[in-house]
Amino acid sequence: MRFAPALLGAFALFGAAGPAAAWGGLGHEVTALIAYRHLTPTARAKLDGLLTSDADSLTAPDFASRATWADKYRNGHRETSEWHFVDLEIDRPDLAKACSGFPRLMPGQVASAGPAKDCVIDKIEAFDAELRSPATAPAERLLALKFLVHFVGDLHQPLHASDHNDHGGNCIGLAPALDGKDNLHACWDTAVIEAMGGSASDIAARLNAQIAPADLTAWGRGDARSWAMESFSLSRRGAYALPSRPKCVDHAFIALAAAYQATAKADAAIQLEKAGVRIAAVLNHDLR
Repeated sequence: MRFAPALLGAFALFGAAGPAAAWGGLGHEVTALIAYRHLTPTARAKLDGLLTSDADSLTAPDFASRATWADKYRNGHRETSEWHFVDLEIDRPDLAKACSGFPRLMPGQVASAGPAKDCVIDKIEAFDAELRSPATAPAERLLALKFLVHFVGDLHQPLHASDHNDHGGNCIGLAPALDGKDNLHACWDTAVIEAMGGSASDIAARLNAQIAPADLTAWGRGDARSWAMESFSLSRRGAYALPSRPKCVDHAFIALAAAYQATAKADAAIQLEKAGVRIAAVLNHDLR
């Protein structure tokens, strides 16, 4: 999750109170609920066993709630803040630079104690390896599960895979102001999801019904790097399809056209669907 400058205004159409978070709690719950529907019986049984063994009280113990855990953990562990995104500059994308050179873990170092200067791609790869390995200690395996499920979701929020010297849209103020939705990043994090209407279960059921068998096959391919570039491309042609592209130094506000708002909602729906399918693909592979 990233944070918005307090001076920015608020966004009217999608407005609903609450802090900005990657997909927000609602969006992460939706991705988990979609993913759970596509787990194999073996993966589901192993996942349920892991969840049962987790005594962490930071969130409720169910899978959908655990998908929000990494944001809550970050609040008390600021060293994990940069793990939630990859700042690919829309004009000159450089994956290695955005991932701080893909820093290696020290011998014997677990992924949850890795360097603060890192990116969501690197952390997905590291936690994926830990969850898959039977040699991973039980406590670290639980952390790997919770981080992994959350970070795959984060990677599908387009503004978590792009930047334009604007902190992933956090510095692009939106006007008129209403209900705390004060910048472009918050719009994509939470407002477009809330605009879908209903609970996480309601939204997940509707979105899951739109996923075709061919989608399951196509979306299940790839890895964190290819998914990041896909989100980046969507951001460049969609999220940043703005009347202007102010940077943090500009302290500027823009208005979003109705056509932009409608497209953002449709794009976010597909991204949530993809994230759910891909979380399931990762878990099905790691929990065989």
